Amino acid sequence: MTCFSSRSHIVDSRFFSGGYTTAEARQVFCDLRRLQRWLDVEAALASSQAELGTIPESAARELEKTARLDLFDLQAIKDDIAITGHSLIPLLNAWQHNVSSEAGKYIHFGATTQDIQDTAQTLEIKDILVIVERDTRSIIQKLAGLAGKHRDLVMIARTHGQQALPITLGAKIAVWLDEMIRNGDRLQTCRERVLVSQLFGGVGTMAAFGDNGIDLLNIFSSRLGLDAPQCSWQTSRDRLAEMLSTMAILAGTLGKIANEICQLARDEIGELEEPFHMGKIGSTTMPHKRNPELCEQVVVLAKLVKNNASLGFDALINEHERDYRAVRLEWAAITDASLYICGALSLMQDILENLIVHEKKIRQNVSRAASLIATEALMFRLAEKMGKQDAHQLLYEISMQARNASRQGTDKPLIALLAAHPDINSLFTHDDLQKAIDPSHHIGLAGQLTDQVLKSAVDWLESYGDSSTELSTCPLQDTDICK
Repeated sequence: MTCFSSRSHIVDSRFFSGGYTTAEARQVFCDLRRLQRWLDVEAALASSQAELGTIPESAARELEKTARLDLFDLQAIKDDIAITGHSLIPLLNAWQHNVSSEAGKYIHFGATTQDIQDTAQTLEIKDILVIVERDTRSIIQKLAGLAGKHRDLVMIARTHGQQALPITLGAKIAVWLDEMIRNGDRLQTCRERVLVSQLFGGVGTMAAFGDNGIDLLNIFSSRLGLDAPQCSWQTSRDRLAEMLSTMAILAGTLGKIANEICQLARDEIGELEEPFHMGKIGSTTMPHKRNPELCEQVVVLAKLVKNNASLGFDALINEHERDYRAVRLEWAAITDASLYICGALSLMQDILENLIVHEKKIRQNVSRAASLIATEALMFRLAEKMGKQDAHQLLYEISMQARNASRQGTDKPLIALLAAHPDINSLFTHDDLQKAIDPSHHIGLAGQLTDQVLKSAVDWLESYGDSSTELSTCPLQDTDICK
């Protein structure tokens, strides 16, 4: 009987993995799918060599036909890894047992282990980018919908955690949307650099491939749907560091959005709230709690992605023409960062799809703070008569008086103090003063700025289209070993 605890990594937990990643992302990094990718890459190499006449066509056909993990003894491979200490040779040994002696001569012909595994890892990344780009697109669409819907909903802007000036919810969300569009751009440009093959032999010279090395690289890359690099990148891991950095920036944006929703969900603010359903419990001891668990988890995942991205920078430092330490770092860092970013994207889609906007509370908060958050506008009105610095000093003194009174429980509304001050009531009637501090009159170009970002979102969505690429599948996903 297999013990439940054998699934020790949080992303594999039968109970808690849903808070850290998605089943779809986990499947990309399935052990069996990884081995199958190595076979796929080896088969593509053999077919490419046969096309150039380097190996017999019959051998390539047999190798392509038998490069199926369901034909292999997986336990024998596992045992051989323990004996040899090598990650690829046991798979190749098992393959050799499944083919004729003639075809077996041309398995892994001229390649080095890192050629196969780097190329296969790139194919893993290609699958992950399909998910990440698709979900990024979905979030951009959802943010655009929210920004448009709440374009003119006036709310309190806050700086340093304090009430500042009026803004609109549409403008706030437009800032998130603009950042997500840049993340989408980063993913696209990163894709162009990272999705390349590796096929350069032991020290990157292609010596084992003879004079046809460049042609072989081009044919091999094309077969796998990858670009051909200019030279070996066995010790040049900048592409992967860039990809991890791009994931970390994207995760940081998601974390920032989630954290803002958390802050605005505070009981004393109560303006936004993540999705809630009856049965969702916030505390074992406090039945009233409605904790922002989803948003907090997105922040957790953003930190995990960032910490794994730092390993990508460690992997940049290698020795001579090949150093396998970077690859071993990447096997962990790329896998974990990819799983966590997919989890964060999935959670954020749910949050935005069902985001609760408490419009009534937003308006109540604005109404209650109207005079304080309109002091900038009033200052510039007064500045026409007394100069900006004197107007600032006057409003500073009156505002501090009102705030001190409020915190001491002796309520003296700012509007009343303003109306009572001789330097102000000589310039404004009470009605004029009320109009002057109306927050809806002081949102500046919030609507116009929101519209600009919305147009950019539409242009971006049209420019990049919708990803229809299918993910690869596990060769043994319907067998007992995968259950």
